[in-house]
Formats: sequence, C-alpha cells, structure tokens
Amino acid sequence: MKRDRYGVVRLAGALLLPFGVWGCPGTIGGGGGNGGGVINGATDGNRDTTLTSPAGKTSGEPNDSFGDPIIAVLNQNGVAALQGTVSRKGDLDVFAIGPMNAGDRLVVDVNTTGSVLDSSVGIFDAQGRLAYENDDRGGSEDRFLDSFIDFTVRRSSDEYYMVVTNAAFADPADKAGSYLVDVTITRGSVVPGTKAQVLFLDFEGGQITSPVLGPQTLLPFDAADIHDPGSFSRPYVGQTEALKQSIVETVVQNFERFDVDVVSSDDPPIPAGVEFSTVYIGGFNARAFGEAESVDLYNADYCDDAIIYAESFVPGIFSVPPSVQQLGVAIGNVTAHEAGHLLGLNHVDDDTALMDDRSAADAFLDDQEFKNADLSSDIMTIGTQDAALLLDETVGPSAF
Repeated sequence: MKRDRYGVVRLAGALLLPFGVWGCPGTIGGGGGNGGGVINGATDGNRDTTLTSPAGKTSGEPNDSFGDPIIAVLNQNGVAALQGTVSRKGDLDVFAIGPMNAGDRLVVDVNTTGSVLDSSVGIFDAQGRLAYENDDRGGSEDRFLDSFIDFTVRRSSDEYYMVVTNAAFADPADKAGSYLVDVTITRGSVVPGTKAQVLFLDFEGGQITSPVLGPQTLLPFDAADIHDPGSFSRPYVGQTEALKQSIVETVVQNFERFDVDVVSSDDPPIPAGVEFSTVYIGGFNARAFGEAESVDLYNADYCDDAIIYAESFVPGIFSVPPSVQQLGVAIGNVTAHEAGHLLGLNHVDDDTALMDDRSAADAFLDDQEFKNADLSSDIMTIGTQDAALLLDETVGPSAF
C-alpha cells in the first residue's frame, strides 16, 4: 500500500496538514489478460504496425496531448491491440479510441509482464473530462500493479481518449517502462441508473474497525478539544453544538444539488435496512485532516467510511483564528471532500474546488464547490474532473 502526501493509503483518501494534499486510493479492478510479455522500448502505437487510419497516425511520437493522439484501430470485434513505452516519469501516451455512446462497455487491460512499469490509465471524453481512472487492479496476482478498467460509459461523446502513464505513487524505479494494452468496446449495453446516497455524520465517537483505515477509537466530538498544541487556551469550549450545526449546514449546502441525504448522529436513527456511508468526525491525526476508505468510482459501495480528524483543525493552521461558524465551514468542506472520495471523486488542482489537493488551510474557510477543474498532477498531468457531472451520473441531481 502507498501513502500520498495527505497521509492517505493509496487504497484510501486523506488530507494532510497543515499544507498537505488530500490523499486517496487508486481504484481496484480485476480479471482480464493479454498474453505474452512486453517488448522493452516498444514504439507507442498499434501492435500491428501495418495498420493505418484516415483519422491520423497510428504510432509514434508526439502523443502527449488530446490534440495529437495515436489512433487506436479497432478490429471487427471492437478490439484494439496497442503497445507503448512510458519513457520517463510523467510521460503520457494518449490514444484516441473513437466515439462511444452511453451504455457502451469499455474494457482496458494493461500488461507489463517483463517490464518494471507501474501503470496508470485514465479515460477522458472529447472535452478532456475524466470518465474513469485506474492505478492498480489489486488482488494477489502477479500483475496487481497493472491497470484494469471495466465500466459502462455514462455519457455519449464523439471521441474518447485513453491515457497511459506511470502511477503517481509508484516506487521511483517503477515510473518508466513498456506495456501492452488491449482495449475492447462492446456496443449497446444498459446505462447503469443513478442511486441516491445517505451520508451519515457521526459525532458520537466509538471504535472504528475499518480494514482500510485501521482500528481507531474516537472520543465523542467536543469543540473544547480543538486547540493549539501546548496552549492553555480553549477557544471553542462550550460551543460544541454550534460547531456541529455549522459543520452539518456546510455539508448539506455542498451536496444540495445532488441526491445525497445528509443526516447526523443528532437526528433520529436511520431506519433498519437503509444503506449509508459514515463519516466519523473527531479525533486527532498529526499528518492528516481526514481519510476515506477509497475513491469509490461510481459509488460501487454504498456503505464505505471516512474519518475527519476535527481536532487537527487547530487555530494555528489558519492565518487568523476562525470563529466557530468559520471553523464549521472548514471542517464541513473537508467532510464534503472525503465524502466526495466515497462517491468516486479524485483530486484536482483548484483552491475553489472541494476536491482540491493543494490548498492551504485558509481555503477551507471559503465557499468551495464541486466543479470542473484540472486533475491533480498527483493523478495525471492532463485533463479535468467535472465533479458535478460525475455526481449527477452517480447519485443523480437533487429530487427537490
């Protein structure tokens, strides 16, 4: 497992302090396989070098932008057999894989047998917006670091792009190397429907037994516990209820455009049988503001968890100590960020975006939102993530 600068296991997401990066996990796929090993130093392009396309080049450099991609030539069965070499850290190989409609199924299977490359693959629409991303397929097989994608397209686009690069959190020795990749498109499947999500904010503390976040014991949330280390000042003593109210209101505001029902441990119990994700709020972590179990693309797990280390939001990390209401906005924005991971959102580079991973703590005090922004360079140095669009495709717009 790998940790990013926000202190998150790359199988989970987190936000580092005081100027850390929101950490998050890579997605996990499975299965598939294109036999044989790679040819080290392979030229980027179609493995059959005799293939041509009227749309453009089918092999060779440059191919590091959406404006100058390699054309992936699909055979009559909808399969493109490709290869390439990530020549250095951050090298991008961009392939145009053609138009796809909502409901088409896309399978991408990377094979680095015989190569040291730890791969990462992103799928983008014609506007350069992320549709899917995978770092490691996971599991126990020898190829667990090879990327694997199997998903049904949610939005039609007259062009889709596949980007192959190194995994951002790969070991230094694994950031370059060659690969094979098979792309298979099956037309006309059923578009998965959206499903509303219940988000439970737990202020009561207790024992957390998450296999990803690890066993932790949290005391009940108390605003008096938020203070600078070594200081006798307790600026928020007696203001627990006001702070909780501000946190909840901020999270509700951030999700008000989407079909997400935000409830807290101060509300009546959630009815039996209702699936929900839990964000625990409380405790301290010297390296992180929060952690999420995973970046759960398209919300495959309706019952995953995250933690917000509320006691890490000490006055000293801000340029001016915040009021109770402002502190609630900061904690609420980070809560929405970690909940965004649980709903499939990656990091972006934009201080005004909730999924930003570069912000100083003062940015948490602002009215951040789910928006279209450049992907974090820790994910991929190309494309954007339209968080609002992905949430609409996952949970749907608000029913109210």
